Amino acid sequence: MLVLNRIKQQLGYPESARDIIKPKTLLTAVEQYSMGHSRSLDEYLKIVGLNVSLKEVTYTAWCETGQPPPGFEKHNHLYNS
Repeated sequence: MLVLNRIKQQLGYPESARDIIKPKTLLTAVEQYSMGHSRSLDEYLKIVGLNVSLKEVTYTAWCETGQPPPGFEKHNHLYNS
């Protein structure tokens, strides 16, 4: 459960906010092992169809059908038709 709380904190789940999570050592070097800088967390969550506030998964058909996610159509050539 500890690792899950760390990941949920990184993804922005309200119940895993930095000031709530315990033990505090769970967040040691969390910035060093985070999402990176290619896109914002909000962009990533939109691409994968996650709403952490409402705890909902939205559009995932792109994943289920083996297609690139919305906004990545330029990579269609990398997927088998």
